[in-house]
Amino acid sequence: MLKKINTYLLIALGIGVIFHGSTIFFTLERSYDALIHLFFAEHYASNWFEPWNYKWYTGFTVVCYPPLVHQLLGLLSFIGGFKFAMYLLAFFVIVLFISGVYRYSLILTKNENYAGFAALFAVFSSAFIETLHIYGQLPTLMGMSLLFHGLPEIYKWIVFGKLRHLAASLIIIAITVSSHHVTPIFGMVFFIFPLIGLGLMDLSKEQAGTYKAITFKIFIQSFIKSFKKIIGFGLGSLVLIVFCILPYWINTKNNPITQVPIPHGSRDNYLEVLSSGLMFFIIPYGIILLLFPFIFYKLFTRRTLFFGLSFSMLVLLGTGGTTPLPKMILGENAFSILTLDRFTFWATMMSMPIVGEFFYRLFKTDIKSLLLKKYHKVYYVIGCATIGIITAFFAVFTLTLGEFRPSQPDKIKMLPIVNFLNQDQHYKWRYLTLGFGDQMALLGLETKALSV
Repeated sequence: MLKKINTYLLIALGIGVIFHGSTIFFTLERSYDALIHLFFAEHYASNWFEPWNYKWYTGFTVVCYPPLVHQLLGLLSFIGGFKFAMYLLAFFVIVLFISGVYRYSLILTKNENYAGFAALFAVFSSAFIETLHIYGQLPTLMGMSLLFHGLPEIYKWIVFGKLRHLAASLIIIAITVSSHHVTPIFGMVFFIFPLIGLGLMDLSKEQAGTYKAITFKIFIQSFIKSFKKIIGFGLGSLVLIVFCILPYWINTKNNPITQVPIPHGSRDNYLEVLSSGLMFFIIPYGIILLLFPFIFYKLFTRRTLFFGLSFSMLVLLGTGGTTPLPKMILGENAFSILTLDRFTFWATMMSMPIVGEFFYRLFKTDIKSLLLKKYHKVYYVIGCATIGIITAFFAVFTLTLGEFRPSQPDKIKMLPIVNFLNQDQHYKWRYLTLGFGDQMALLGLETKALSV
């Protein structure tokens, strides 16, 4: 008999596809990275087995980035062109992300209703909207979505020890690292290690009877019993992370990052550079900032203690240069190379299940009853409406940010330029783009000419 699909999840998927599916046609091409990924995709579509791209910088190797998203875009381009491929993959990522949030939330909360509301919130998450519609980071979202789907399989392997869960978790990790290398590497530290701790807590609870009765001794006993499973998964995932993108690791070793660090607003002091604070802290968190007390309270329970510690570290690292602590923790080199907004992004992703729990309890169960008992219904309705308005405001504000603060120049008519470069052997000369922004990637995709 087929298991009934959660109603809230179905609603979230429907709204997500309609809301994001109708807006990406106005935002995705104007985002930071989407066209760059299309340029890589054109290389695979034209020269699948050639690691060297000659179109830019007198040549560079495409194995400097994990290939899966670019290869998928290249394959889909044979159906309807590169822009068709970009939008179709974006639809897939939207569905994968919302369903991934549901599956991850189900493990963390053990409640289908909480998980369903988490999926609903994910649709309007300003962090997701910013990453998709402003940054155009399809590999990042693909990697995060896949990690969400992999976490339940890892948990089930630790708790139940069935080989099918190990196989599923390793396959998903392999696909994740092929999409985005940073996600599984940092995901190991900030998501998978706490997840293993969660599984050990649940195993310890079976022995102790309640979570409050769990002692350090019982926890260590559960760890020893599960040690082989943990090591098996760890070694298997390590081998896959290295093997699946081995050319990337070889290239990284042969060509280490020695350049002068590129300035990035996520390393600013947010109290001094307010625009960076808005872009890399206020916008991605959105309504979550108001829910911080509830999130910390729920995560620092005995069962989810490791997620509480991880969430705290992510929030701290996401503050950039506001305090000296992130630089002290990461070190000078890592602090100067990494873009620290990724930690804020992961913090918002980690908090999704707790936000879902809060909203369900606020609209459906005990928090609603408590507020109605203590205050008049009018105040409760006004309070809920205020929270809804703030959530909607952040979603709409983030979605339309590119309109009143564009990250790219106005759209350029490429056809005359492409025709010029492709006629009379002009493609034999190198060209230089000025003022194109990331539309230089679109030009590079459509012509044979080479650019410095």
